[in-house]
Amino acid sequence: MTEDDPWERALARELTEAAEAAEAAAGREPLGIRAIEPLDGRRWYLAAFAGPAFLCLDRALTAERDGRRVRAAASASLLVEAVEALLPPDELRYFSEAGARLIAQSAGSPHLDEALQATGQAILALLAWREDPQREVASVAAVDTAVALQERAFDAYGRYVAVSEPLVSRQDELAPDLVSALRVYEEAAGRAGVAEKLASRLADAMADCEEGAEQVAAAHLVPLD
Repeated sequence: MTEDDPWERALARELTEAAEAAEAAAGREPLGIRAIEPLDGRRWYLAAFAGPAFLCLDRALTAERDGRRVRAAASASLLVEAVEALLPPDELRYFSEAGARLIAQSAGSPHLDEALQATGQAILALLAWREDPQREVASVAAVDTAVALQERAFDAYGRYVAVSEPLVSRQDELAPDLVSALRVYEEAAGRAGVAEKLASRLADAMADCEEGAEQVAAAHLVPLD
């Protein structure tokens, strides 16, 4: 967080107050805490403790006792964490840099350069979302934005794959530096989470999120209704 952003300062105060409330309720210091905003517009704070154990606080910093709400908050938090894991910022940045290097090696192929530039622009938009300070809040609404941005990057990368296919089919005729740059770029795409649709991968992760939410509820430090 930067000290000059009012939103970030306000969130930092909220999280500090939530951590203090969680510590007072649990009698021990939390290992971490995160603000959560599911689709219904509520705000919760989920504190994690050694054990593992958890405590969900509502907007008034009162321990949540409604099991359904605790599960909803935990599921939302885990969903956002899944998105974050599938879109690692360091890998997105490396993929963007690999694209720039490949353009320099591509000998001015207009179709290839156009596809690379479109993919690069989409990756920068996705990276901006990933590194936005407001990502500190686990917002389910923001997941829809991530899915849309990633799909744009996925489609652009698909166009790159299509136009680069003739090059790949005649690798033996290409300069070694270009072959290496092509390989590095395609490997980077996989690590950056661009070679597959995020929506499909999240569908596979939903069961784990629901299971994890049940585990959070089972380890909740305050009895749930």
